[in-house]
Amino acid sequence: MKIQWQVVAGIILALLIAIFAVGNTEPVAVNFLVADASWPLILIILGCVLIGCLIMFCLNIAKVRGTKKEIQSLQGKITELERKLAAEKQVREREVPAQEPLAQPDTMTNAEVKETEQEKSQNL
Repeated sequence: MKIQWQVVAGIILALLIAIFAVGNTEPVAVNFLVADASWPLILIILGCVLIGCLIMFCLNIAKVRGTKKEIQSLQGKITELERKLAAEKQVREREVPAQEPLAQPDTMTNAEVKETEQEKSQNL
């Protein structure tokens, strides 16, 4: 959605610049330090807009490259931390002793079974 608004704003700005440039067609004197020239103002306006766009494009490329480098660096850190976490989990699993299953409350040991059988036989 953000990109759509940027495109719409860019189109509106381009239309405003074009309208402004078309309204200014009279020739103006341009001094290049070593030479003088007379150009229509529309060319100077459009040339300045083009130079500004190129500067913004170059700055944006530098920003994108910096962001990509930062993303790669952070992904490397994430991978390293995940590796450390997996190693730590393995160490903790080795440290925890295996728990013996708890005796069932309804089950009796062999000695208890023999005692109850003896009691039954004595009662008979």
